[in-house]
Amino acid sequence: MKKWMVAAKKADFDAIAGKFNISPMLARIIRNRDVIGDEAIGMYLNGTVKDMHDPHLLKDIDRAAGIICAAVKSGTKIFVIGDYDIDGVCSSYILLKGIKGIGGDVTVRLPDRVADGYGMNAGMVDEAIDQGAGIILTCDNGIAAYDEIKYAKDNGLTVIVTDHHEVPFEDDKGEKRFKVPPADAVVDPKQEDCLYPFSEICGGMVAYKLMQCVFELAGKGSEMLDELLMFAGFATVGDVMELKDENRIAVKFTIDKLKTTDNIGMNCLIDVTGIDRMRISPYHIGFILGPCINATGRLDSATRALDMLMASSHEEALKTAEELKSLNDSRKEMTDKFRDKAIEMIDSDESYRDNRVLVVFLPDCHESLAGIIAGRIREKYCKPSIVLTRSEDCVKGSGRSIDAYDMHEELTKCNDLFIKFGGHKMAAGLSLDEENVDELRRRLNENCKLTDEEMADKLTADIALPLEYATMDLAKEIELLEPYGVGNPKPLFAIKDIKVSDIKVFGKNRNVVKMKLSPSSGRVRADAVMFGDGDEIADGLKAQDTISVMYELGINEYNGSRSAQLTIRDWRGNGA
Repeated sequence: MKKWMVAAKKADFDAIAGKFNISPMLARIIRNRDVIGDEAIGMYLNGTVKDMHDPHLLKDIDRAAGIICAAVKSGTKIFVIGDYDIDGVCSSYILLKGIKGIGGDVTVRLPDRVADGYGMNAGMVDEAIDQGAGIILTCDNGIAAYDEIKYAKDNGLTVIVTDHHEVPFEDDKGEKRFKVPPADAVVDPKQEDCLYPFSEICGGMVAYKLMQCVFELAGKGSEMLDELLMFAGFATVGDVMELKDENRIAVKFTIDKLKTTDNIGMNCLIDVTGIDRMRISPYHIGFILGPCINATGRLDSATRALDMLMASSHEEALKTAEELKSLNDSRKEMTDKFRDKAIEMIDSDESYRDNRVLVVFLPDCHESLAGIIAGRIREKYCKPSIVLTRSEDCVKGSGRSIDAYDMHEELTKCNDLFIKFGGHKMAAGLSLDEENVDELRRRLNENCKLTDEEMADKLTADIALPLEYATMDLAKEIELLEPYGVGNPKPLFAIKDIKVSDIKVFGKNRNVVKMKLSPSSGRVRADAVMFGDGDEIADGLKAQDTISVMYELGINEYNGSRSAQLTIRDWRGNGA
């Protein structure tokens, strides 16, 4: 059972409401998202692309832009090394399209997940040399490629790193010694001496910021930058970055831009997935469009996704979009199979019972699925989770964390066990010898200081809101907080001692329950809906006199009319 809480963050809500012409309830919700101060609140409510941070504040970005512009003038070939996930594909597209847009000679190399592994390797450096490139430009990787970058430099190449992952460090008696690669320019907001005011941007956003500086230096128009920002916002959702600060502005821009984009490949992908483009939301990016792009890097080659986005022919783009959707459907089936296998292992093996960090070895699982399955395990057990698979010469895996556990820092303490690892607080990728799997599990759990409170599955309401306040006016005002996503969830409300009536089960799979809610006084009746096993939910509700609920407030549109509707996230009967 989830632990219910109501947020209790304090501020002068009436003053905020008056200053920004919003209700005190909306002011409270905004405070609950840790948006504090007039400037931050103004940016949250009314921010536009013009309010995004100055790219020149990123360390080394002007040096990087200067190198690229000089290369374009001299005809020097630029060799971009990206990554095989959605952020890597989008950031590679941004650099490829942007540099081509100013007349540069540029090519992209996306790694094969199985053959190459994550990020830059010495073989790619050799490829760059063989192709006559003078510059290697990384995106969404490179910060952890110290040795590979040194190899490139030793072979006479200029190297620019653009990345957003944590800078690797060694623990020297409790003091962090950061290991920044010896590139000619390193653009990564996670660097300790970087002055950029918001470090939680994705690789695509870093690439976009670089193209802003390149276009400015090259004296080119900024029309193309709108499309590049759309892909940076797309990557922001796909890479599960928090929708805070300028990320929220970028994603809001992306949602609007996707409705009318000229990108043939993106239009085809929207069409084959059956999305109504006028109602597109971060959900569609994160759970429908994004996974199709990710699927190529997981089960085939990420280059196909990049080719689709670069396609000039509708026929060519449509064929690839259909293939991407088919690959993603296959990926979903495989994921479900190995997720169930992992859960069975955890539930049946007593050695997992007291583990606060779950390390699950699934030898036969495709290594590309490890991260997704780790995420599903984390959601089910509310514990940091790492899923490992057997590859040709070692064990590879991915981890997904919870807020209270810095996975990158904890893995650093086990650095001697790894062939390679990297990532950030909430996610990581790693490879190690199979003989070290049990030792990794032992050490991570031995070092883990997570408390029961930190691992509790919590559901936190913004406000305890009686039904009479759950009005159409509030539902409309809440729309000011969109787009929703990680770090900016839909507002959640709590209410107790509610009567339920008119319970009905709908849907092809009987997975929708509609009902009426009213307080014990009976003066107000509200429409509500809940999703899940409809018959089970309905049976449980019918057995209760009154219930307490956690709910979201939205607007239901039916036959041209609009009305307030509650979506129940969780409920409890009298005795719970």
